[in-house]
Amino acid sequence: MKSKQFSADWYAPIARLIIAPLWARHEKSLYLKHLKYFEKSQFRPLDEVRADQLSRLKKLVLHAYSTTSYYKKLFDSAGIKPEDIRTLEDIQKIPLLTKDDIRANRDDIISSHFSKDDLIIKKTSGSTGVSLELYCDEESGQWKRGCAIRHDQWTGWRLGERVGAVWGNPEYKKNWRGYIRNALLERFTYLDTLKMDSDSMHIFYEKIRRKKPTLLFGHAHSLYLFARFLEKNSLDDIRPKGIISTAMVLHDYERRLIEQVFGCRVTNRYGCEEVSLIACECSAHNGLHINMDTLVVELVRDGKPAAPGEPGAIVVTDLTNYGMPMIRYKVGDVGILSDLKTCECSCSYPIIESLEGRVADYVVTAEGNYISGISLTENFAMLLTEGVKQLQIIQESIDHLIFKVVKGEGFNDTIPDKISKLVEQRFGRCMTHSIEYVDSIQQEHSGKYRFCISKIRNPFS
Repeated sequence: MKSKQFSADWYAPIARLIIAPLWARHEKSLYLKHLKYFEKSQFRPLDEVRADQLSRLKKLVLHAYSTTSYYKKLFDSAGIKPEDIRTLEDIQKIPLLTKDDIRANRDDIISSHFSKDDLIIKKTSGSTGVSLELYCDEESGQWKRGCAIRHDQWTGWRLGERVGAVWGNPEYKKNWRGYIRNALLERFTYLDTLKMDSDSMHIFYEKIRRKKPTLLFGHAHSLYLFARFLEKNSLDDIRPKGIISTAMVLHDYERRLIEQVFGCRVTNRYGCEEVSLIACECSAHNGLHINMDTLVVELVRDGKPAAPGEPGAIVVTDLTNYGMPMIRYKVGDVGILSDLKTCECSCSYPIIESLEGRVADYVVTAEGNYISGISLTENFAMLLTEGVKQLQIIQESIDHLIFKVVKGEGFNDTIPDKISKLVEQRFGRCMTHSIEYVDSIQQEHSGKYRFCISKIRNPFS
């Protein structure tokens, strides 16, 4: 990696020590208080952390049973009572909460202790076809905000320093207060991922070249596309302290290029709109530490806890959201738990070894094998450096794949043959395929890309 070049940012301490506390006081927000707690809590002994989780879980379960008609009916139908949750393992007695459950029972999941008008609305991007709307209470939002900043600071960035964001739909543009807040406190410069053409990327480059953000933040693939643009145009003077990749699976080939172009390590972060941050890499980059401060996270396969090294569906319980309790919510993603017991960063929280993508990203073969979308993309990644600009794999049936291909510089007639050979090697001779050449592969409304889409049922559904 190339040497780092940082310029003095005289305003950052003012934003951190004066503007942030004053703004928090004005908003009556406790996120800075929570941040101070989180900066220490990550080093607690694991037994202490789990005891704290259990205490909070018991309170949440009792609250949900007592104040929501949904959980009252759910528990009664399952033959369990709040007092039956005596250990963290007892959480497995509670049926899973799915996206369809929320859509069908949303108002019944909202606690009677809250007015819906006082809750924060959360909307997902609907990457599996249909968006989801849910609610979060204000106090929970502040817990999540403080926790996210702690993990941002794992990169070397500090509150108040500039951020370059490769992200869609900037919130601050909604009103003049947002502009003032961004200018004085958040200090984000945006590249809208819904418009990542060469002109837009060059304008963003010029802005961050002048402002020199300490942190780059964005969708994994969008960061990769921006890094490719800089490499192609020999623009090598953007040197942040850290980079946060989130919202999408970060592939190894993307990480390599991003780190090479920007001269610093990438911190992979995982979360979702419904519960915010779920896990994050630390400075050791040996996997993603589970966020045990605001969540209970399970990895489940065939209804049981997945063993370390075994893929499992990610299930989360939000310990902070009392407005609309999210207990054993099935996110829709698959991950693998690490068997690493200690980490050199001194954080005691367990580690997710790898994220395997969405449940719907798994391809099923005629022989009954399940192959993760991230594994497939890694297998076909070499094509992205050999004349293919973008690639998407779609499984419509058990024995047929569709490859959507955007031709890039260097595309030649050998590419289809390479795809055919890779299909046979990875899926066997029973799998057929077709190739569709397209001008572009559209992002979702959130600005994310999906590399692999399968419509076949799999063991994590």
